[in-house]
Amino acid sequence: MSNYLGIDIGGTNVGYGIVSEAGEFLYQHSIKTNTCNSAEELVDKIFQDVKKRAEFVGVGIGAPSVNQQTQCIEYAPNLNWGDIIPLAQLFSDKFNMEVSLVNDANAVAIGEKHFGEAGELENFAVITLGTGVGLGLYVNNQLVIGAHGLGGEIGHSIIRRDGRECKCGNMGCLETYIAKDGIVKTAKEKLEFSSGGSILNTISPSELSPAEIFKAARKEDPVALEVVDSVTKDLAFAISNLINILDLECIFLSGGISKSGNILKRKTEKHLKTYVLPNLHDKAQVKISILNEKNSGTMKNSGILGAIASIYAKMSAVTI
Repeated sequence: MSNYLGIDIGGTNVGYGIVSEAGEFLYQHSIKTNTCNSAEELVDKIFQDVKKRAEFVGVGIGAPSVNQQTQCIEYAPNLNWGDIIPLAQLFSDKFNMEVSLVNDANAVAIGEKHFGEAGELENFAVITLGTGVGLGLYVNNQLVIGAHGLGGEIGHSIIRRDGRECKCGNMGCLETYIAKDGIVKTAKEKLEFSSGGSILNTISPSELSPAEIFKAARKEDPVALEVVDSVTKDLAFAISNLINILDLECIFLSGGISKSGNILKRKTEKHLKTYVLPNLHDKAQVKISILNEKNSGTMKNSGILGAIASIYAKMSAVTI
């Protein structure tokens, strides 16, 4: 059984690990994305670390704003390494082995299909919630990448015309309301008009995070509950469009914000009933991905697993 190196590049963290084709983690580590000033520096850091670990035969990478046809990152709003980054070629040159580069949300969807709960599903979506918001989508058992290899940018769908400015250059993108910075911004806006007494007022503005906001909401903090209600309403709106257009079986929530767990799922489902067509009510499930749960003390990164599945499929000529 062969081992592979899987890499999950996010706007905040880069996780990577050496994993068997059966999904067993032999080594796992992460670094802050902003500690690398260039893609070349990231490649070198990972190479220097993993060369002394277990052997592997290929490299799978999930990253934002990937053009899967050119195997480049193109104009990633949450990365500062340049406009067009030939990432697959950089890794191939350094590691001297086969490399597969896929959109990060697509990687998570592939991971859900091969290692998670989507094995028997033919029509499902994975929405990744973190520094950005991404979409991995399977329709009729095929991964959807679009005509130019750039499909899945649900985070940059417009939900409010003339809304918040997004790093992509547009206004009112979904990402500006339900990704990490957007959630914190909503909380700060609501705190300005609150009468005080919120748990969130006791947290330094620089330390305020989605995790703290959802934690306060579980304690029935009124401001935090308003924020969570706003976030889940926008998320439900986006999910309803997917269900109404594509008649999906399941939508999995993944990424750091999805670890908020039941409160995120429950409130999203509540709002979803308002937006989904009557004949599609209760036909699509919303689930928190199990791939980010701890297993034997190790957090099984779904992006890494998806990257592993993508390189395994490429080298084995298996359809993903």
